[in-house]
Amino acid sequence: MNQMRIALLTLGAGLALVGGAGPASAQLVPGSIGNGGRMPDTMSPGALPPPPVAPPAPVMAPPSPQPNTYSLNRDRLENQGYRVQRLQQENDGSWRARVTRDPVPTRPQGVPKRVTIHPNGQIIEEY
Repeated sequence: MNQMRIALLTLGAGLALVGGAGPASAQLVPGSIGNGGRMPDTMSPGALPPPPVAPPAPVMAPPSPQPNTYSLNRDRLENQGYRVQRLQQENDGSWRARVTRDPVPTRPQGVPKRVTIHPNGQIIEEY
């Protein structure tokens, strides 16, 4: 009886191993050839492609040369009757000039000593 019991237990344990190993051996490693290289839904698909790169900015032509603002401002002051003694550009883009002008009775304030020409074209006289 003992031998029969041992044989049944051995047979049962063998069936349990075979039965338990059957489904386990049916599952293949993800990405293997047996499952067509498919990955489970819970796994990451891997590295994503890089985002698209913006096209390079168009090449612009260099700006056209600016006119000689020194000579334009000097001519502008001389056309208003000033004699320009000194003309220099300030850091803010304005031009400051030391000027003289003939006194006439129609100028009640007198003769300006300095004139400032701002980049917007405004002229300010200092007496």
